[in-house]
Amino acid sequence: PPALTAPAGGATVGAADLLGQQLFLQSCSACHGPDGQGTANGPSIVNAGEALADFVLRTGRMPLRDPTAPMQRNPPAFDDAQIKALVAYVGSLGAGPAIPDVVTDGADLQAGRDLFTTNCSACHGPSGAGGDVGGGFVAPNLYQADPTTVGEAVVSGPGPMPRFSFTPQQLNDLAGYVESLRSAPNPGGVIVPGAGTVTEGAIAGLVLVLVLLVARWIAVREGS
Repeated sequence: PPALTAPAGGATVGAADLLGQQLFLQSCSACHGPDGQGTANGPSIVNAGEALADFVLRTGRMPLRDPTAPMQRNPPAFDDAQIKALVAYVGSLGAGPAIPDVVTDGADLQAGRDLFTTNCSACHGPSGAGGDVGGGFVAPNLYQADPTTVGEAVVSGPGPMPRFSFTPQQLNDLAGYVESLRSAPNPGGVIVPGAGTVTEGAIAGLVLVLVLLVARWIAVREGS
């Protein structure tokens, strides 16, 4: 790998700093560049921040074996110490968002539901089951998302997801509601995997076609 370099200004380099830089050069720089500036295979992460780095590393979405492959949840490729070192290094590359401190004890679930319905359900589905949002992107289901992961995604906007500017209490409420979706009952129906704006529109179109076919069949039968 490229040689390790000390930070500008003569700052002291600790073991964790060197570990983070070494791991980045070995596992990330081929796509994101040695200084995080990006390449033809990956975007710049200069201002990605610790929140995004921690999100993609702890959910195993990074590093990708194939830079053209979509990000998907997998087992983490690094242990906790390595992830912490990498997160700190990526955070040092710019002024991106820090890892939010999300606490769901005492969260207002109704307020969280309102936030989710307004900002999240169009892509992740009303039940959090995820769905196709078009352009080759799929919003993941949220049943494995812990409160910190929810907060990191909200403040950093991974992939096509936009960044949101919520207050700490709003983050707590939203994460608490997402947490509640894991055990939410679904009486009288089923969760549609991949439900979202595209999938739900396709289902609605299919239902309409079936209704028209039935109506046509009835008309032909009565006319014969």
